[in-house]
Amino acid sequence: MLNFELPTDRVEYLQLAFLADGPGLVASWGTQTTPFTVAVWDDPGTPPGWQLTDRTLNLSPDGEWVSVFYQGAGEVRITRVGAQGPAFVVDRDGRAENVWTAVAPGGVAVAWKDDAVTLVRALPGGATIGRVKSGWGYDLRFSPGGRWLTELGQRAFRIFDRTNGYRVLARIPTPRHTLADVADGPTAVVTAPDRNTVAVWDLTSKSATATLHLGEWVSALAISADGQRVLTGTADGEVTLWDAAGNRLQRYDWGVKVPIAAAFARDGMRAVVGGTGGQIVVWDLDD
Repeated sequence: MLNFELPTDRVEYLQLAFLADGPGLVASWGTQTTPFTVAVWDDPGTPPGWQLTDRTLNLSPDGEWVSVFYQGAGEVRITRVGAQGPAFVVDRDGRAENVWTAVAPGGVAVAWKDDAVTLVRALPGGATIGRVKSGWGYDLRFSPGGRWLTELGQRAFRIFDRTNGYRVLARIPTPRHTLADVADGPTAVVTAPDRNTVAVWDLTSKSATATLHLGEWVSALAISADGQRVLTGTADGEVTLWDAAGNRLQRYDWGVKVPIAAAFARDGMRAVVGGTGGQIVVWDLDD
């Protein structure tokens, strides 16, 4: 187990990712009133080897890319983690109000919302490869392998299919405030209206196949890339590993203050969880 500490004790938004190559950890954090920061650590005993602070930064699921919308310039800038400047710049209407962006693994595409339209542009050129009228949305993210693009809408978790021109594959009903994640295959996890349970969804049948009963308010949620394991965190600090059938595999209590982010390594061998107090814990799932 490894413990990392963010250089802040107040975190309201947190993304975590493992680098595709090597042992590094990538974190993106911020609050509603402060800029976001993305930083990369090789190990917990050293300061970040790379750091970028800007507006609402968005981290790709492979931890390799960061995107940000510059409204004044009318462009979205995509930077490779570790680089000194953007690798791609894509024009966007500077009057757009929705600042959420997302970069696909490998830096092959970028997505954002233009009013009720979900727009996907190819990189590096910026050609439009997906344009779907889907309704208001936020927190856009690609799945670990890039097959799916997801967003949270008004009481709906939408999943777009890259292989079908990014048309909507599924709209999972959700409460007003929800957590959701998707695997590379046809499996998703979504918090239920009571926020104390998590539903496992099969995207092929568009139905719930299992329920995880936590008994406490779910504050962090992630599913492994292969769809076999689920990680949850609750407001009282408990972290739990489940299988996709709803069986509890392991409980952890590391004293993480309100876990709000969780992630699996792409190979499923490691997991990470972080909380509002700035503590991040990385561990080997087979240990």
